[in-house]
Amino acid sequence: MYIFRKVFLGNSKSNNLILKKSLIAGTILMSMVSQDVLAKEKSYVAVEPITCDLVKAIALPSDEVTCLIDRKQDVHDLRINPRQAKLLNSADKVFTLGKEMTPSMKNWEGKSKTVVIGVSSIDIDDHDDHSGHDDHEDHAGHDDHSGHDDHDDHAGHNDHVKGSYEWAGKFKLSQGSYKWSFAKVNGKYADPAMKMVILKSNNIESSEKVAKKLLADKKSIEKNDKGTLLAGKKAYVLNFDQSKEITNFNVEIEKNGQYIFFTEHMPFEFEANEHFLKDVSNMDVEPIAQVPDEGDGHHHHDHGGLDPHVWHDPHNIIKMGSVVSESLRKDISVFNRTDRKLIGERFSSVDSILEELDNWIVNQVASIPESNKIIVSKHKAMEYYGDAFGFETISLLDFLGHSSSLRPENIKSVLNELKKDNVKVLFSEQKPASKLLRNLSRQSSIPISKDQIFVDGLMMEGSIVSVAVHNTCTIVNSLGGKCNEEEGTNLEKNWRNLNT
Repeated sequence: MYIFRKVFLGNSKSNNLILKKSLIAGTILMSMVSQDVLAKEKSYVAVEPITCDLVKAIALPSDEVTCLIDRKQDVHDLRINPRQAKLLNSADKVFTLGKEMTPSMKNWEGKSKTVVIGVSSIDIDDHDDHSGHDDHEDHAGHDDHSGHDDHDDHAGHNDHVKGSYEWAGKFKLSQGSYKWSFAKVNGKYADPAMKMVILKSNNIESSEKVAKKLLADKKSIEKNDKGTLLAGKKAYVLNFDQSKEITNFNVEIEKNGQYIFFTEHMPFEFEANEHFLKDVSNMDVEPIAQVPDEGDGHHHHDHGGLDPHVWHDPHNIIKMGSVVSESLRKDISVFNRTDRKLIGERFSSVDSILEELDNWIVNQVASIPESNKIIVSKHKAMEYYGDAFGFETISLLDFLGHSSSLRPENIKSVLNELKKDNVKVLFSEQKPASKLLRNLSRQSSIPISKDQIFVDGLMMEGSIVSVAVHNTCTIVNSLGGKCNEEEGTNLEKNWRNLNT
């Protein structure tokens, strides 16, 4: 026993020293192993140049971010070659705007490593104001709305799912009062009540998610006969007076612009002898676009599917960045608080710069005369920009269909539209301007912008912020405003500093 105690216990002071040294050595060893695991460099592939720029701004400086497509290539026409396929397969994660922007990514979206950050993965603002964002970390996901508040008796319309709408119509409205009416047809209303949402927007598709979310909200505002409806982030439950042949609601429009009305049911079902929307002079107000299209001969500027050009609104870039940030943080061990914190700090810097960018654009646009705020371009890509900053947007391709040139049967309607709206400038998307734009400019006597706007991606040099600054100054200066280019340049520098 003495020998045992001598060998294994020995001198207490000596044993404590040995134990202390062993613990230190073990801690160092474990730390080295742990750090080796935790600090392992990640390899990411970002498909589109815009996506790549955003991921690089948020990812750890030690991580490798590879841009799949160079800036010369049109993402719409991407055909993935063997080298690119190898990069996609070997990456820890793949970030993309999604098939709406890059159709060839359709087959990759279902893979677990693929992270879509485009229009199908974020909630789109309706831009009633630019007061900021409530919680950017929550922007990456979506509530799943699958049911709808049931009405007691919908006269055949009790099969709506939560957040659904049956009809959407876009109207060009001036500030003032309007009347929306519902009439009994064959002695009864098509439905004793229905929900409605009114959003200030130029595009039905881009507003759809917001509208569905509002329609699904159980806190909808009840309105009865003569009640007043306003545009904004709210849904109304319209209750019809069963004792009256017609139930009227007042619609107050606070600013000139385009508005989308989303309704649970077709307004035409409630029409008897009068149209559903009238102005103060009791004249019918027709939609310039509607879904579904009733074939009423009204031309509209909306295409089917989701508009993928979300980055033209800085608020949407923040939401895209939130998706990136959340995904990157999931790759980091919960024990590695340092790197997780760094990702959060880098995203916070991105958020801050983009908020400054949004405010800067608002200030520049304010210098444009209100009557000049119309963006005419060939490509339908500036709707989000128009919605965010108060422009009407006209896409020439909506007149042309699948044609690349003005045909005799539609050139007249184009010229009439431009004249009616008193368009000041046609914006070119390439240099030199396309033959289409030059043709139209000659026949309408409307000048083409001195500089082009970039609608589908990045410039050959510069960042996602550079595109916004360049496009804004081009638009502002062309439409009679004055752009503070120095402030815009400072924003670009701040973005570049994220990766230095």
